[in-house]
Amino acid sequence: MRKPYITLISILILIVSIVLGGCSGSDATAKKEDGKVTISFSMWDTLDESKANFITAFEKKHPNIKVKLVNIPEDYSQKINSMIIGGTAPDVILAWEADIQRFAKSGAIDPLDKYIKKTKAFKMDDFIPAVSRLNKENGKIYGLPWCYATEFLYYNKDMFDAAGVEYPNENWTWKDFEEAAKKLTIRQGDKTVQWGADAISFPGIWYSMIGAAGDDIVDKNGKLDLSEGLRKALEFQNKLTNVDKVSPQPSVGGEVVDLFAAGKAAMTRNGSWYISSYRNNKFHWDIAPLPKEERSYASLHTGFFTINSNSKHKEEAWKFIEFMMSDEGQSMISKMYNNPSARKSVAAKGDYKVAGENGPTNWDVFDKTAQFADFGYVLVNPSITNDLVNDFNAVLLGKKDIEEVIKTDVPKAQKQIEKDK
Repeated sequence: MRKPYITLISILILIVSIVLGGCSGSDATAKKEDGKVTISFSMWDTLDESKANFITAFEKKHPNIKVKLVNIPEDYSQKINSMIIGGTAPDVILAWEADIQRFAKSGAIDPLDKYIKKTKAFKMDDFIPAVSRLNKENGKIYGLPWCYATEFLYYNKDMFDAAGVEYPNENWTWKDFEEAAKKLTIRQGDKTVQWGADAISFPGIWYSMIGAAGDDIVDKNGKLDLSEGLRKALEFQNKLTNVDKVSPQPSVGGEVVDLFAAGKAAMTRNGSWYISSYRNNKFHWDIAPLPKEERSYASLHTGFFTINSNSKHKEEAWKFIEFMMSDEGQSMISKMYNNPSARKSVAAKGDYKVAGENGPTNWDVFDKTAQFADFGYVLVNPSITNDLVNDFNAVLLGKKDIEEVIKTDVPKAQKQIEKDK
């Protein structure tokens, strides 16, 4: 979901290209055309006519403001960073989690507190807990989440029924997960024809396991907190993979086969966005919170509406953000992307729900997970967290030991974080 940052040399090359020819057709400042103020808004998704309706709806409410979409489908974070440096950034930036704190500290984006204080479109106490925690950590409100995604435990109800295993629930622990995986694994001779659980394919699951085992992942000072929780997570997943042999080894290179979707794994831990992918599954399935260890934990994923500090039309930029965070704007986003609003009152309407014929039904898992989910690892440069996941997988493949990861790879990652700053 997140692509790694580019090197300093690459950034300099991009800056030169921006200065000479512009980047993605964006405008550095808003322009007045035919009596209208034109503001630019950037996002990574390509919008067709059906998905651009939130811009049309805003322009109908504010006929004096035109919104120019700056679509950056590849290398989004890198290009936005370069555009900020080059003075060509859009008026409204949909910023990644790993960027917002750095943008705030550098003065690239404005705090929104003065606007929020006057708005009647929403209230800050309506947001899920993690948003309040992040705002408190930043000192001010620099961005508002356009929606959110998280991570779940998916399970094949038909396989559970056939094995006589009770379905997962919010009280499930790692031990419950392991015992169920053992019962659900089927072997024919030396061949495993049904896995109790699929391998970890999404990096966020590793960090959610580490968080569940007690580590904060990223502390209040922005430093990595990966120690005993990481050790427990590595030991647990290694046991599932190489001792119990109820989960296959991680894929290395090439495309990852989704064994759950293929009906060859009874459980998988993955992002909430897979609900849309799984809705056409031929078997009955459902969702549950990720199993807990020391605590319940899941990673949150979103983007934040922010205002470029160099924008010449900040009031118009705020009006666009205000609309997007209103009941109408949030409902439109939920329906388009099948993700719930980070505003609890809007999420309660269920606009994000897209069920298939065979599942899911446990929609309250979103609400339960939102109570304990946190941004955690997504606040760090994704190239660093992805590199660490390669180290985690190397343990499962027998190429590294746990102590090497904790005492060598994690400190190395921390040095890289400090270097990036």
